Amino acid sequence: MTDARVVDGRFELLERLGGGGTGTVWRARDLVLHRDVALKEVRPQGADEDTEGFRALRARVLREARGLARVDHPNVFTIHHIVDGGPDTYPWLVMELITGGSLQDRLDRGRMTPGGAAGLGRELLAALVAAHGIEHHDVKPANVLLRSDGRAVLTGFGFAALQDSTRLTATGSIISSPDYMSPERAHGESSGPPADLWSLGMLLYVAVEGRHPLRRDSTPATLAAVLHEDVPRPRHAGALTDVLMSLLVHDPEARLDARTLDRELGGVSRELVEGAPVPGDGEVADAVPTSFRITAPEPGPRPRNPPPGPLGLLKHPYRGSHRPSRGGRAAGPCRYAWRRHPARRVATMRPASARS
Repeated sequence: MTDARVVDGRFELLERLGGGGTGTVWRARDLVLHRDVALKEVRPQGADEDTEGFRALRARVLREARGLARVDHPNVFTIHHIVDGGPDTYPWLVMELITGGSLQDRLDRGRMTPGGAAGLGRELLAALVAAHGIEHHDVKPANVLLRSDGRAVLTGFGFAALQDSTRLTATGSIISSPDYMSPERAHGESSGPPADLWSLGMLLYVAVEGRHPLRRDSTPATLAAVLHEDVPRPRHAGALTDVLMSLLVHDPEARLDARTLDRELGGVSRELVEGAPVPGDGEVADAVPTSFRITAPEPGPRPRNPPPGPLGLLKHPYRGSHRPSRGGRAAGPCRYAWRRHPARRVATMRPASARS
């Protein structure tokens, strides 16, 4: 830039990195710490036309930015500083600069393998969970940046949701991307974490297929497809197919919850990317907030010896629980006393009332 701009007397704008419905992102130089950073000018489309919406939007930007600044996770971008010029100005967010390009850039060169997409999905899921209730609202390839070591970083947290708390909808602008919007959000209903899981599923679908199954020639046509059409089964997803189809269902209550999704993605990535590093079992489970837990029936009966996974099961799967009797009814609290037998090892069960 020939006419350099300096924000807050400290951050010199060097070049425009991108922009969209929520504002513009710049590469900037921190003149105090002598390092390059990313600087986001938060200025959503249509906000200047609504004074009341402006105030609500500004307050929410600051609230969610402060919340994200407390998140310490390798798959969530870091906010270093907030430049707040006063009640009549938009804030600037000073963030870490990630130079590895976006996932969209990567997909422009070709689709991913199912195993690679599964590993990517676990990283993005961990980022969503680490935000602890801050909904993303715009999970898409352009909002996923790649570090130099290949790790994914989810950006754009919460800013598409700003429209929901203001009257910006009166201007007719759509901030989040309709192609990755869940059916409930496209319908204008209140949403929750399952809506972000739909978007994650669509991102992974596009990653392995190289195409978007519901994208049409216009935004209204795309929204109509999201609302009324079923997602076709992918052709190149392999072992990831069932996971995708369990996410991309219209009923939010029927989608995989975060714990189950992490376990399924981990199984696919271990099966198809032998030796590749994936997040450790339990990384997501330990952090899953209540809002991410969706009650859904588990497929089939519980195995006697389930494999280790992020649920963090005890060594004995039934300890401290009710074990069904042969007739299908709960037998009550019990414990197991193991004894040796000449021919076999036999389990005997004593009711809790009979314990000494």
